Amino acid sequence: MTAEKPATIVLPEIKNPILIEGYPGIGLVGHIAGNFLAKELNMTMIGYVESPFLPPMSTVLEGEPNPPLRFYGKDDLIVAVADIYVPPTLVNEIAKELVGYLKEMGVRKIVSMGGIGIGFFKEKMDVWGVGTRDEFNRKLQEAGARLLQYGSIMGMSGKLLWEAKKEGLEAYALLGETFGDRPDPRAAANVIEVLKRLIGIEVSTEPLLKEAEMIEEQLRRMHEQMEKARKKAQQQYETLYL
Repeated sequence: MTAEKPATIVLPEIKNPILIEGYPGIGLVGHIAGNFLAKELNMTMIGYVESPFLPPMSTVLEGEPNPPLRFYGKDDLIVAVADIYVPPTLVNEIAKELVGYLKEMGVRKIVSMGGIGIGFFKEKMDVWGVGTRDEFNRKLQEAGARLLQYGSIMGMSGKLLWEAKKEGLEAYALLGETFGDRPDPRAAANVIEVLKRLIGIEVSTEPLLKEAEMIEEQLRRMHEQMEKARKKAQQQYETLYL
């Protein structure tokens, strides 16, 4: 009796693909960017991840059940997305299986998208990146990313990068600066702008920027309401003890 594999990648043969990974992480940057690309590029679901260690669930999208970890495809482009946080042990297994598949298919590029929390806002939020070789780091800088010299990359993005490096594959991680405590479509748009130059795709990030403006306006109003409530409470306190 053979033991069940921790993770199985179910994907058709796609020769010389480019893989873009967008799993959940800080600011949900990769998750937002991955799902946005799948929608805007009119991609269809072409595969999924099976594992006995995934929660027993399905994600309902447009009235149809879908697996929580799935792949979208169009031509030679594959986008990997996840609707749940994946346990670290399972991340290791999925990354190994996925890189094995990609190497067999003659993958051209692997690009992971995520966020890097900085805890504050600034006028221009940067995108940081690192590749599996020096020549790829130069490509990142040419595409508009700042080179990450030191640090750690957690989750699927970090593990994919390392597994790809071991196999001698061209791979990158793109990390958009984000405050870190809320979904950040603006950071996702920043990452996609670098991605566009890196792999040569055309997609407008205007919808993400509009979504970001809506979220920022809601946060501004919440802050104003909280500040008014604080001042009112302070006035009541001062009146009580005068």
